Amino acid sequence: MSFEDAFRSAFDAIASNRVRSTLTLLGVVIGVSVVILLVSMGQSAQAYVNNMMTSLGLGPSVLVIHPGKNDPPIGASRLTYDDALEIKRRVPGVVDVLPVIVGSVTVKVHNRSTDTTLWGVTANYTRLVGYQVALGRFFDDVDVHRRRRVCVLGDKVSRRLFGGVSPVGETVRISGSKYECLGVMEHKGATLGFDLDDLIFAPISTGSDLLQTDRLLEMIVWARNPEMVDPVRSAITSLLESRHKRSSDFHFHTQSELMSTMSRISDALTTFVAAIAAISLIVGSIGIMNIMLVSVTERTREIGIRKAIGARRRDIFAQFLTEALLLSLLGGVLGIATGTGLTV
Repeated sequence: MSFEDAFRSAFDAIASNRVRSTLTLLGVVIGVSVVILLVSMGQSAQAYVNNMMTSLGLGPSVLVIHPGKNDPPIGASRLTYDDALEIKRRVPGVVDVLPVIVGSVTVKVHNRSTDTTLWGVTANYTRLVGYQVALGRFFDDVDVHRRRRVCVLGDKVSRRLFGGVSPVGETVRISGSKYECLGVMEHKGATLGFDLDDLIFAPISTGSDLLQTDRLLEMIVWARNPEMVDPVRSAITSLLESRHKRSSDFHFHTQSELMSTMSRISDALTTFVAAIAAISLIVGSIGIMNIMLVSVTERTREIGIRKAIGARRRDIFAQFLTEALLLSLLGGVLGIATGTGLTV
C-alpha cells in the first residue's frame, strides 16, 4: 500500500467518525495549548518584572539596601539619611543615592480628607526613577536643606482632594501639619504591587519630622556601571558596619537577584502546570490508542478482506499507524493554533 492510499484511507476513517475523532483530538489540543500558554506566561512575567524595574530606574547597576539581616527584616531599621549621605560621599563608584522614608498619613483639605502613604525622599527622586511631575514642580535641594514644608501629590490623591482643580500653591494638612503643594505627579498606575498614584511626596528632612522617625525603609544606590556593583556592595558593607558598630543589620537586593527569584518561582510554577499538561497529552495519547483499538475491532471484516486479496501485515499496520499519526498531527496543529491565538 502506498503512502497516498494509506493517507486517503486514514482521512476517510477519521471523517466518517467525526464525533469520536473530535473527542480524541480534544485531549491533544488541550495539552499542546497549555504547554504554549505556560511558556508564554513565564516569559511574559519575567519581561513584565524586568520592564517595571527598568521603568523605575532599577537597572543592572542598582543596589537596594534594606534594613535588617533577614527579608523581611527583624527589628527596627537602623539605616538613616546620614548613612545615605556618607555612602554618596565616601564610596567610590557610587553615582547617586536615593534614601526613602515611608509612613501612613492623613491628608486634609477643607472638608475633604484621605488616608495615603507619604514618601520622604530627596530631590533626585524624579531624575533617578523616571517618575515625572505632570503639574507644577518637584521639590529641589534647597527645599530639602531648608526643611521646607512642601509636598507633591500623587494623581489619585490630587483627584480625591481637589477633583479637577489644580492644587499647585494650595495648603494641605498632612497629619495636622500645614504643607504647601508644589505639584502633581504623572499618572503611573500600580507597579509591582504599589499604587504609585496613591502617594504623597515630601522632602526627607521634613518627612522624617512628620513621621517622627529618621529610620529609612530602604536606600537605592546607583553604581557607575554593572561591573562596579560588587565592589560598591563590598565598600558599602564595610562603611555601614563601621558606622553601626560592626553590626550587619542590613541586606542587599540587586536586579539580578530579584530576577533570579522570579525565575525560580516561574520555573516552579511552569514545572507544576507542565506536569498537568503532560497528563493531558498522555490522556490524549491514550484516547488515540483506544480509538485505534476500537477501529481495529470494528474493521475486522475489512482487514480480513484486505488480507484475502493480498494485503500484507505491514500494509495493515501502515494503514492504522497513518490514521493515528494523522490524528496526532491534527491535534498538534490545532493545539498550536489555539495556544498561539490565546497568547496574542
